[in-house]
Amino acid sequence: MALRNLDDLVVFLKVIDCQSFSASARALDLAPATISKQIARLEKALGASLFERNTRRLKITEEGRAVAERARQALSLLDEACDIARQGSDDIRGLLRITAPVPFGGRYVAPAIAAFRERYPHVNFELQLSDHVVDLYSEDIDLAIRWGRLTDSRLVARRLATSRRILVASAQYLRRHGSPEHPQELAGHPCLLFAYPGVRQNRWSLLKRASRGRPVEVEVSGPLSSDNGEALRSWCLAGLGISLRESWDVAEDLRAGHLVRVLPDWEEPGSPISAVHARREPSPRRLSAFIDFIVDTWRTGPWDEI
Repeated sequence: MALRNLDDLVVFLKVIDCQSFSASARALDLAPATISKQIARLEKALGASLFERNTRRLKITEEGRAVAERARQALSLLDEACDIARQGSDDIRGLLRITAPVPFGGRYVAPAIAAFRERYPHVNFELQLSDHVVDLYSEDIDLAIRWGRLTDSRLVARRLATSRRILVASAQYLRRHGSPEHPQELAGHPCLLFAYPGVRQNRWSLLKRASRGRPVEVEVSGPLSSDNGEALRSWCLAGLGISLRESWDVAEDLRAGHLVRVLPDWEEPGSPISAVHARREPSPRRLSAFIDFIVDTWRTGPWDEI
């Protein structure tokens, strides 16, 4: 039996995303019985079971995973075909699913989306803020904002800006403890460390600006560490130590005088901030238009002024 209803695939993917028949019914504003009927019709058309229903938790079968991966690609291609059909029109529309790190996404990506929609009001967005790296293919994500070099050959990256990490502390802290005059003196200060399970980043690599020499490696320590940048920023504002923070994260605090640069001639070598998307041709017009927009918007980022 041939597959005749694309809506059944849309429902199938929504059930996977919601991990529940009832939750997907609410998300699609359909009756749960309708969801069950469409999944059953899809399974009959494909001749395969897509879910295991003999457990309390809905579990997708291996066949279901394979179908889901290809269904997402197929629906994406269909969406792109519709874009191609509208090439002669200035009307850009459709949905963009974007993922970005929590603080940067809230502070910079969300306002960029708002400004973009003023120009293209028919483009809708789903913004997922997470510090975890997600798979753009399996999670059906159109665009990710990421740091560092691209290692996945399936993806395409376009550089947006440079992330600089600089040393900062509160004026209150510097009055009490003094300001170091060389990176090696950081070993005598309580430093606020980024850490995640099994890894504690207590070695800072600092390069003197305009220098072509090698970075200075400094072993630092401190009583406070976290895997969350907002926690480190909060402790720094409270005067609890020196922190190595991204310039975009503390630019507003520096301009307001809440934080002060420490060793202003030294910083960690920069890493690229990139817009990353799946390697698909042709690229939807809404995606390329949004990437062009943020490239232009962040050509001179507010974090570059400090």
